[in-house]
Amino acid sequence: MEQAWLVVLAVLAWLAVGLVTAAVFVIRGGHRSLLWYLVGGLLGPVFVPIAIERGRAGTRRVEVRSRPPSGRRDGLRVLVGVDGSADSDRALHSVVRALAGTASDLVLVTVTSPDLGDVEAAEEDRRARRLLDERVARLPAALPEPSTEIVTGHPVDALLAVAETRDADLIVVGRGGHGLGQRLLGDVAEEMAHRSRRPVLLGGLPDR
Repeated sequence: MEQAWLVVLAVLAWLAVGLVTAAVFVIRGGHRSLLWYLVGGLLGPVFVPIAIERGRAGTRRVEVRSRPPSGRRDGLRVLVGVDGSADSDRALHSVVRALAGTASDLVLVTVTSPDLGDVEAAEEDRRARRLLDERVARLPAALPEPSTEIVTGHPVDALLAVAETRDADLIVVGRGGHGLGQRLLGDVAEEMAHRSRRPVLLGGLPDR
């Protein structure tokens, strides 16, 4: 009987090591497929070096479309994370309405999954590009012409990396998301607020 309990404990420990490793390293790298948990559970401790390598993948800038540098030096440099959800659109709308005439630089960023094959990744990149183009087309003329970026990786790491590169004064994200944006908004909004050294605005500004 005691031997059976030892076997059970060994199996549970094996599973726990694999699952925790998947959560800590792989998910941290932006890989959201549930298959990673299955692989982690099956491989257990053997999965550790694989997960570390995947977790180190970091962020990658897929596409950067930058407008000419602004001549203004006194305006805010604002980065907005967009994902196509109603919450994200409300945040973008309220912020651009409030900052019209005061922002010197505006960057719209969306984050894609690194956990896709070539064909799927190309399709997600097309959806992301279309998403950004549609949001840019809706912006009021009083705002500076925005730059856009598509970045792959963990949502928080990706936005913070772009904010650092762009030296953003303010980061804006919604409080919830869906589809492509489930990776970008929702539960990561709180993490963004805690990790960022720059001011973060969640959910936009109240209507006046």
